[in-house]
Amino acid sequence: MSSVFTIALPVFAVIAAGFLAGRTKMLNAADSEVLNKFVFRFTMPAALFGLTAGATPPGHKDLIVALSYAAGSLTAVMIGYFLSQRLFHLSKQEAGAHALTSTLGNAVFLGLPIALTIEGWAKPFVSIMLIEGTVMITILTALISPRKEDGHALERAGSFILGPLKNPLILGMILGFLYSALGIPFEPPVKTFFDILGRAAGPTALFSLGVFLATHRFPAFKSVAGRISLIAITKMGVLPSVALSAAALLGVHDPEYWGALALFVAVPSGVGCFVLASQYRVYTSETAAAIAFTMMLSVLTVSGVLVVFG
Repeated sequence: MSSVFTIALPVFAVIAAGFLAGRTKMLNAADSEVLNKFVFRFTMPAALFGLTAGATPPGHKDLIVALSYAAGSLTAVMIGYFLSQRLFHLSKQEAGAHALTSTLGNAVFLGLPIALTIEGWAKPFVSIMLIEGTVMITILTALISPRKEDGHALERAGSFILGPLKNPLILGMILGFLYSALGIPFEPPVKTFFDILGRAAGPTALFSLGVFLATHRFPAFKSVAGRISLIAITKMGVLPSVALSAAALLGVHDPEYWGALALFVAVPSGVGCFVLASQYRVYTSETAAAIAFTMMLSVLTVSGVLVVFG
């Protein structure tokens, strides 16, 4: 229970501080966007590079825990994409957005800041992020993208494969792992630079999440209750259950890896889902409502993870 007070409570307090800043109009939606860009393009890539460059390359345990997450997330994609079409008569693009919000969690703005504070959780957490940021985002971006018949098939396939490399977070992780694999010394001045910049990632990400929640309009829950309920059940129930069951079947024993996986699947739908939905102008109201609703649920799920594994 002490982990809830020493880790979870301060984390949600920083989010609340950002929310208060947005509600009192000290900061607005444009400020939230600037903070998000600062985190996404600079501080979080620096934190991820510093973490991976100074660590051993991913090993067998990292692969197993990443595969466990993949099992859960692929199940969530299937449910989100196909069941939503059947129940709510969504278009394929709308179903893609539904699957996106049912699968991608707030790993960057909520999960990683917590994982970085608990010894042994950061490395497996980042390994899972690598799978999510390359494999899952590629699949989900393909599902939410408008269906176009024009363009060469090879060109479209290439854009799906290379697309994740344009993500600063993925690039930071990959470069860090390469740096480590090549055995290049992580000299103190270089390490200090990435440490200083990376330390800003956690608090800024949490604060900007609060500002985002305060400055974006969400639809009345009643108008989207069925769709949001399915997203919440899939994201906060089915995905964690399948992922943790897969970890047990695959023989994950290390409590630090269990904790990292449990945290990763316990976080709410990510802000990035709203960014993608807005970019494609599809399912934006439902996505925004799902983020807000699962964020409230995550107070219980994240606290529960810290009680059990922290």
